[in-house]
Amino acid sequence: MSGSHDVQDVARTVLDCLRNKLFLDGVTADTHLIESGLIDSVGFIRMFVVLEEEFGIEVTARDLSLERFQNVGSISRFVIEKLAEGGGSDKPAEAVRA
Repeated sequence: MSGSHDVQDVARTVLDCLRNKLFLDGVTADTHLIESGLIDSVGFIRMFVVLEEEFGIEVTARDLSLERFQNVGSISRFVIEKLAEGGGSDKPAEAVRA
C-alpha cells in the first residue's frame, strides 16, 4: 500500500487481508476477533506478518495489546499510527520482531 493513510482505505485493506490472506470466514468490520474465536495465538502471529507485509510496518513486542487488535477499526488505527511513526515502506518484513 503506497502513500495513503486514509482510515477507510486502511480499514478496507485490513478487512481484505483478514478475509483473503488469513482466510477468516464471516469476518466483518465489526467482528470482535478474539471473542468470536476467529483469531488464536498462532493467528495473531500470522496477522502481524500479513500487516507488516501489506503496509510495510514493523510490529514489535511493545505493540502487543489485545485492545489494538480487537476488530478492523482498532487494527486500522494501529496501522495508521505505525505508518505515521515510520512512514511505512515498500519492503516486506520478514517476521514479527520482538
